[in-house]
Amino acid sequence: MTDVSSAAKPFVSVIIPHLNDHDRLALCLEHLHAQTWPRDRYEVIVVDNGSQRPIDEVVARFPLSRASFEAERGCGSARNRGVAESKGEILLFTDSDVLPAPDWIERAVHWLTQGDADIVGGRVRVFPKDPANPTDVELYEQVFAFQNWKYIQRKNFTVGCCILTRREVYDRVGPFRNGNLPEDMEWGHRATAMGLRIRYAPDVLLSHPARHHWHELTRKMDRTTFHYRSMWRERSGRMFWVKWALFTAALAVPPVDKLWEVFTCRNLDNTQQKMRAARVLLALRYYRVRRMVEHMLRPDVLLQEFKV
Repeated sequence: MTDVSSAAKPFVSVIIPHLNDHDRLALCLEHLHAQTWPRDRYEVIVVDNGSQRPIDEVVARFPLSRASFEAERGCGSARNRGVAESKGEILLFTDSDVLPAPDWIERAVHWLTQGDADIVGGRVRVFPKDPANPTDVELYEQVFAFQNWKYIQRKNFTVGCCILTRREVYDRVGPFRNGNLPEDMEWGHRATAMGLRIRYAPDVLLSHPARHHWHELTRKMDRTTFHYRSMWRERSGRMFWVKWALFTAALAVPPVDKLWEVFTCRNLDNTQQKMRAARVLLALRYYRVRRMVEHMLRPDVLLQEFKV
């Protein structure tokens, strides 16, 4: 990268929504305060979204960070609050449970200023709690969690823990929506529909802990299914239930392509680990099918269960 004086470099605002994740937030802030980007050219804004205890004590340990608060629950509202209180021409959205690489800001800025990208999504490396003894769920996560290259290249959005853009782009697209939609996906779709360019940057690296237990995985699937239901309902109108039923039936077919992905994955060490991950894949697939059927049979109950 070209050597440019600190004063000539763009000012960066890193925005982090937070809810009851104090320990991992502290680790995230440690990594953000050890960046190669000049310390006088970035800020970190942590937007608390109603935690059970204040975050001030954690944030105060890191001089480049400051705390804010958003009363309306939801990552979208928290991110929008962070933007409103930020001053950077570059906006980097991430989450409190990630560990950014030391050059994460520097490489993100390079992609946003030296290429043709309006929005950038980086690589998210998933790691188990104990690499020598990963759980079955962690093995599954090492194959399928945060496949950001696929989200960007095939689905036109970047995952919420790594949405990197310029303020002018955010202003053009508008704020994140909040509530019952997948706000990262909806925002990305809105941006690409305007002709804005989203690019995958494999050298913009974050590390993210894998989900450890089955209940963590199913809770994530419940939330994802509910978000998809809300988005499809909004976009499909009267055809929603027909499309939902057809999609549910398609998911009931054994996922041969996903099984192939497991058994060819280089992140897993041996056949035994791949078999364990495959078992989780099949269990989760048919858990999802069951929950999608429930969304058809008793939608009002599930609306109350997952409504933000």
